[in-house]
Amino acid sequence: MSSQRGLPFFSVVVGVTLLATPIAGLPLAELEALNRELGRLCRNPPPEALAVCRIHARLIRVM
Repeated sequence: MSSQRGLPFFSVVVGVTLLATPIAGLPLAELEALNRELGRLCRNPPPEALAVCRIHARLIRVM
């Protein structure tokens, strides 16, 4: 049960971190690595990761 609550919390933390960090200060290599890992996860996501995968898809569309 805690893993199901952990993913939405994780997505909120990532979102707040990205919004609070100035664009010039973003660690691009880390963001690219996160994007790759989320892409792998979202190819065949477990049910508890669906919300994170939807957020990832929306972020990719606007980039």
